[in-house]
Formats: sequence, structure tokens, C-alpha cells
Amino acid sequence: MVFEEVLLKVELYAYLPKRELKSLISRLISEMESLGFLANPRAEGYAFLPAGLPVPTHIRAGVHEGAVSVWVRGAGELLESSRMLGMSPEEYFGDLMRGLRKAGEVFEGFGGKGIVRVSIPED
Repeated sequence: MVFEEVLLKVELYAYLPKRELKSLISRLISEMESLGFLANPRAEGYAFLPAGLPVPTHIRAGVHEGAVSVWVRGAGELLESSRMLGMSPEEYFGDLMRGLRKAGEVFEGFGGKGIVRVSIPED
């Protein structure tokens, strides 16, 4: 499926000083929640769930010592996730891409403060 291929090619990560990392995470949570992806704490960081609903396909942020990375969990289960949300796969894919682009903007805002990589394929 073309959706899965695009979602699996997303690369977002940043290596930053501790203070900047905390700032990036705070801004990321705020921006994602403004798009309707509610932040749920996880052992490795956060799951950004659409309207807080636990669907297999969602955006994840891993927070590690000095680094944060973002990826799509369950990219191959987009059809099931969209069905659970009462949306078309195209519509949910569009929401995910908007969230990923917004996350990319947040990351790019920290580009001069450490090592930042943002690669989001065209949908």
C-alpha cells in the first residue's frame, strides 16, 4: 500500500542539549495537541493518538538521553485504524501527514541548536 510506504520513510530526530530537548518536547506536545493528536505518556516517550483514541496507527515520539525521534507506529494497519476512527484511509493518512509536517516544523525550529534531521516524503 502506498500509504504505508510513505509513512515508513518519515525521519525526524534531534540531538540537543538537555534544556533545548525539553523545550522541543514541550512545543511538540502543544502543536500536536492543537491538531487533535493527544499526547499519552509511554515508557519511551509519547504516543500521539487521534482524539486520544487508541488506534494501531499513530505518531510516536521517543525521548532518550539527549535525543528525540518521531515515527509512525503501525503504518501497515492504517486501514484498520481509519475504520476504527470512522474515517476513510485517505482522510486519516492526510491527518497523519499534517501531524508529521507540524512535527517537522517544530524540529526545524531547533536546527541551529544541535543536530536535527527532518525528512518527510511527499504524499
